Amino acid sequence: MANNRNPNYVSVRFWMFAMFMMAIPILGWLLILVWAFAGHNESRQNFFRAVIAWVLIFATISGAIIWFNLWPILEKQLQRWLQ
Repeated sequence: MANNRNPNYVSVRFWMFAMFMMAIPILGWLLILVWAFAGHNESRQNFFRAVIAWVLIFATISGAIIWFNLWPILEKQLQRWLQ
């Protein structure tokens, strides 16, 4: 049932659909970008912008962890190549 009074109302049906679509790898990312930056529903846009922000935060942290764990190995390999 749609709420005609609040333009930012998002139904449970849409959230069920959105979660299902986000689980599909490439299509999910395209839809997240579309829903984050297009449309008139501010609540929906804010949610998908937050999803993007969390992904960027976790990607940065993961990248830093991988980099710092691999750095000693890379440094050792560089020293071998230079000798």
